[in-house]
Amino acid sequence: MINLHGADSTFTVSQKHLAQALAQARIGFWEVSLREKNYMSCTDQCKRNFGWDTAKDFSYSDMLGCIVDEDREAMQASVARAIEQHIPYIAQYRVRYGDDSIHWIEARGSVTYDENGCPQIISGTTLDITEKKELEILRDEMLSIAMHEIKTPLSSVKGTLQLLNRQLTAQENALSNKLVENALKATDRINRLLNEMIAPVMVMAKGIELDRSTIDLTQLILEISHNAALIFPESDLYLHLPDDTVFLEADGYRIGQVITNLINNAIKYSDKKSPIHITMTTDQHEISVLISDLGIGIKPEDRKKVFEKFYRSKGHSHIEGFGIGLFLCADIILRHGGQIHVLDKEGPGTDIAFTLPHK
Repeated sequence: MINLHGADSTFTVSQKHLAQALAQARIGFWEVSLREKNYMSCTDQCKRNFGWDTAKDFSYSDMLGCIVDEDREAMQASVARAIEQHIPYIAQYRVRYGDDSIHWIEARGSVTYDENGCPQIISGTTLDITEKKELEILRDEMLSIAMHEIKTPLSSVKGTLQLLNRQLTAQENALSNKLVENALKATDRINRLLNEMIAPVMVMAKGIELDRSTIDLTQLILEISHNAALIFPESDLYLHLPDDTVFLEADGYRIGQVITNLINNAIKYSDKKSPIHITMTTDQHEISVLISDLGIGIKPEDRKKVFEKFYRSKGHSHIEGFGIGLFLCADIILRHGGQIHVLDKEGPGTDIAFTLPHK
């Protein structure tokens, strides 16, 4: 029995009532042995969340078999990350029922270690979030349509302004030319904001598909840094790169997105002429890239949350953004088998580092 004591009365909740409440909330409980790789114990509600017959045994391999192929690898990576980094396990993925219907599960858990630090058990909950996900998907579809409808006339406006700009340049009309240039910059800014808004929608709808090839990471960082210096001439960028060229198998476009976003964030959250350092180091097993600035920084309590979708620190509300850039960065890096995190730092500024496996 569980007693909840109030000021004037005592309310008693029986195990039966508690079980009913958990069933209505679709919360299931599970425990997986990290020593016996296929052993899994779970409640009936946990089995129901996976579309499993409650009368049948439910092993860890059975559970993996219920997860759709596209989501299984990311789920297992989340488990491995929780074990290795001693952090809570959190994952969202789709499962396929026996009738071929697709349902969304949110799983949370924690790892138990022995006195020698060896992982023994991971246990936690599963929650059916299908209705919530369907609403999110509907919202994202509507947002995608809206963005498309906005970008089409925006392209027409930009084309007209570019034509007008060329004509005014030929006429040497300095004032009018300056006004048109400002309008062109505004259309570029609107387009960037629209791209930032639509990017996570595309990720959720399709998932990021990596197009791996051998890329020169040193050259990629150089190109992106030089482009940033042209766009933001008031910023001071300092590169610290290995003397030797660094090659790796990766999606160059996606890794370029990460580096661009991190450099742009460092510039956006720093004062003009504040130094920004981009450092790359390598060893036999991994490549590390660090972007360091002396800007307004990230509060310690926000450092793990900034990679969550749509999360924005309250102290940064005066700066434009939607809280999705770092979410995309994290997704890209994790899909490459790497890690990304905000480093603990004393004094002003932010240090964000990501690592990629180097074979």
